[in-house]
Amino acid sequence: MKLTRLACVIAVSNIVSHLVLFAQEAPDQIFLNGKIATVDDFFSIHEAVAISGERILAVGTNEDIESLSGPNTLRTDLDGRTVIPGLIDNHNHVVRATEYWPNEARLDGVTSRAEALNILKAKANTLAPGDWLMSLGGWSEAQFIDNQADFTLVELDSVAPERPAFIQSVYHHAFGNTAWFNAMGIPLTASKQQSAATGLAAHVVRDVHGQLTGRLNGGFPMVELALQNFPPVSRERQIEAIKSSFTHLNSIGLTTVYDPAGVGIRRESYTRLREIALESGLTVRIYHTLGGSMPRTPQNARDLIAEIEGSQPFQGDSFVDLIAVGEIYYTPFHWDNTLRPTNPDSDDIAWARRILIAAAQGGWSVQTHATQPETIDYLLNLVTEVNQIHPVRQLRWSITHADNINAEQLERVRYLGMNIQLRSNMVMGGRAPVFEVFGDAAYNMPPLRMVQDSGVSYGLGTDGTKAAQINPFVTLWWAITGKALSGEIIQHQTLTREEALIATTRANALLMFQEQNIGAIKPGLLADMLVLDRDYFTVPADEIKDIRPVVTIVGGQTVYGGL
Repeated sequence: MKLTRLACVIAVSNIVSHLVLFAQEAPDQIFLNGKIATVDDFFSIHEAVAISGERILAVGTNEDIESLSGPNTLRTDLDGRTVIPGLIDNHNHVVRATEYWPNEARLDGVTSRAEALNILKAKANTLAPGDWLMSLGGWSEAQFIDNQADFTLVELDSVAPERPAFIQSVYHHAFGNTAWFNAMGIPLTASKQQSAATGLAAHVVRDVHGQLTGRLNGGFPMVELALQNFPPVSRERQIEAIKSSFTHLNSIGLTTVYDPAGVGIRRESYTRLREIALESGLTVRIYHTLGGSMPRTPQNARDLIAEIEGSQPFQGDSFVDLIAVGEIYYTPFHWDNTLRPTNPDSDDIAWARRILIAAAQGGWSVQTHATQPETIDYLLNLVTEVNQIHPVRQLRWSITHADNINAEQLERVRYLGMNIQLRSNMVMGGRAPVFEVFGDAAYNMPPLRMVQDSGVSYGLGTDGTKAAQINPFVTLWWAITGKALSGEIIQHQTLTREEALIATTRANALLMFQEQNIGAIKPGLLADMLVLDRDYFTVPADEIKDIRPVVTIVGGQTVYGGL
């Protein structure tokens, strides 16, 4: 492989410096004859890489790396395959999703309604008697090319005739089968219409004859009520769920997730993560946030402030660590979404200020949910106030989502040293309903190119697993092509392949204070790498979403696949 002169100089320099660093120990393993995309500051490409223990020893030519090997060094011939750093999702509620993972049929990225029904049926057939079938978000009917109609009661009864099935489409709505409605005590036929019902039954959709259609509306309140009626999960079951979900994440190229906690998370889930990390090890690095409730009252805000003041960030290790406060679920910001800003009152703003001051005083990073320009202005005004009391530049505060941020606000973000966490959830929905509200302006939501060119630090994530799909290659494909899963063009502000990859690796590592550990294939960093089944840089753009790792390596250990 032809290397640039600069790349050669860098390779030799890396080898020399890190031979000293590792006391000239021979590497444990070397990978040869590949296309190693380092995603370092120069985006250098090399032929080979050496790993010592859990870290990268050197990158360079085949000859360079071969010269380092010893009699016990494991050699792997990449046969020309492309290698990239392990992918990082900067906004994925993965821990919240682990409780019921063994019961789930994931429909992330599925573009056919018929295929989705087949996946549901296949999963139902693998479950033990009495187990529920679930699909808890991460998909939308808008992603189906063949048929975007509702799942019917008859279809879901056919998919899972003997067990309850609850199939949730993002947070908008859900579907159930007859067994599930029976388990909820909701009659199949009602003499009165839904308006007379209470609780979960109030969200059920019936036809003109009072018959269940199988659909439930009501968005997040409906989902919350449904979750309360799910079977409890034992410690053993959740440990199984964490391990199986992490294996799935490895299979789609994820090696690190920034988990923003969120509504419905159980604190003991993070405790169990640490237990697993100590007992048997994890295969995905989880950097998470303090949060887990949605403060809606002064008392909720006081409780969050008490947690901030009573805790310390960065007390974990390279696999599990609490590093920030987020998504800051308090009134001024959370209730805004892509379609609607919030209108906080003076008390809301006062409590928000107190929370941010407490975070700044305690040395906490903060990520705050803000989407619309009005809400982003509220946030930036508050951060400006707080910054005058306790400078926040070194704390790497972030705005998460920021779908409709404008150029003036980006300049304010840059001045404050803040970051932007963008998400790819638009990829599922096609043109409606965002285009119905914003018209052609929706082609610039989020404004990827404007953010890229602004000089503001930013990264890409998904908002999975319930609010959006979780496959990082789908995110890369959307950012590069501007397409939704339905095939429609929904984004005009696209990125280059190199820019998108940086935003899903090195840039996200910076948001998480992990730039000295992950995000690039660079001597001294942890050996988190993907060997790909095709070349990310040369395949037709529409194939990027279909790329999969042949091998996923985390900390020098193969956690998925093999050569």
